[in-house]
Amino acid sequence: MALFDAKALLPLPSHAALREAFVGRNLKDVPAPAAILDTAVVHRNCLQMRKACEALQVGFRPHVKTHKTVEVAQLQVGDRTTDVKIIVSTVAEAEHLSDFLSTCRENRRSVNILYGVPLPPSRIGRLAHLGKKLGNESISVLVDNECQLQAARVFKDMAGFQLKVFVKVDTGYHRAGVVVGTEKFNRLVTDILDEESRGTMEFLGFYSHAGHSYGGDSALGAMELLIVELEGLEKAAAHALTARGHAPTRQKYLLSVGATPTATSIENMLERSAQAESPMGGEIAKLKTVIDRINATHAIEIHAGVYPFLDMQQLATQASPSALPANPKHDASGLSTADIALTIMAEVASMYESRDSPEALIAAGSLALGRDPCKSYDGWGIVSDWGMLTDNAEGRSGWQVGRISQEHGILTTDSQHRRHELAELKIGQRVRVWPNHACVAGAGFGWYLVVDSSLAEERRDEIVDVWVRCRGW
Repeated sequence: MALFDAKALLPLPSHAALREAFVGRNLKDVPAPAAILDTAVVHRNCLQMRKACEALQVGFRPHVKTHKTVEVAQLQVGDRTTDVKIIVSTVAEAEHLSDFLSTCRENRRSVNILYGVPLPPSRIGRLAHLGKKLGNESISVLVDNECQLQAARVFKDMAGFQLKVFVKVDTGYHRAGVVVGTEKFNRLVTDILDEESRGTMEFLGFYSHAGHSYGGDSALGAMELLIVELEGLEKAAAHALTARGHAPTRQKYLLSVGATPTATSIENMLERSAQAESPMGGEIAKLKTVIDRINATHAIEIHAGVYPFLDMQQLATQASPSALPANPKHDASGLSTADIALTIMAEVASMYESRDSPEALIAAGSLALGRDPCKSYDGWGIVSDWGMLTDNAEGRSGWQVGRISQEHGILTTDSQHRRHELAELKIGQRVRVWPNHACVAGAGFGWYLVVDSSLAEERRDEIVDVWVRCRGW
């Protein structure tokens, strides 16, 4: 039976045609809603993460699920490392990146894709087809149930080489994974060791995702969760090395940990450890001790996905230091809206001045902005002061998306910034909204219109490129 061809059934728009249509135009002259991406901010955020991992001598595996583009993936991996490791949430993302990854191999860079969902059997055919294109060592999967191993066995027959396997460990998020030390965990590890001894698959290591770190509200809390993840996977590796009835086939496992709040804890380590009396000094020292101890026997890999874009949810965690240099309007110790690369541009469709509080209607709703809440305020997006006359140093207009439906957004007074005078709006005006969750907000768009805030002020609204997102699963 022929394999499903995502590119044939879900064709992507031509990059050349999109560039012809948009590059050189002003944002105010293009159709809305539109997803606007600031390449200068993406570059800055990606560079900061790579530098932090290099400084601490830990590996890094970026997730592409937020952006789903070749261009941002290139910025995430950089051009200095010999190992190109990524995580995808859909096989379509891996297929979309396959030409770029083939080029990496041609340039003698090793390539490995981790399919980041506990393995559904139906995905094996496409993963094996991709593996043939990208070569040996190129495909890894997550498993948290012994029944998934049957599909993993089939991979070698189809691709001609072993599939690499991570055990997904639940370190507190309770979305997926097995708990270390339980009967299910012990049985799964033993079964994988059996398969490895027969040469059907390679046991690569253990993987944890601290999605519950999105609920935190401090850098210290995020760092504590990262320590929990690391120690949880350290314990998992110790169990694997002493599994009953098995002589260890290896002495070293790869321990992959992270989510953007916990991953950026390592940036805080570099930012704040230099401060003589940092209130996080004790936790920084503890994290360094844990990293050094694990690096002595295993290998650590950090993973994260939303960090190139950031969003209102990430600002609410207060977990990340800014990549911006300090200046009188910006506290470099914490994130601000200046660190958010993605905005959703929408058009004001109507005004309601006579309501109890002034309101406005934008022709963009949950399909353009997403419908994920943010714990720091009660709305669905914050309207920036782009194109408006305000004296707000934070870049806010005084408006937020207070209510939302499928294609409608109701702008209300920004609940966190009532002290600022509301910027004047008019019908037909374009506004730019910082979304709560960049991963979901981007999903309604086939491409990003790219601008560059590092250009001269008169060119900052000029579209300099168009980056195509992949579609489907």
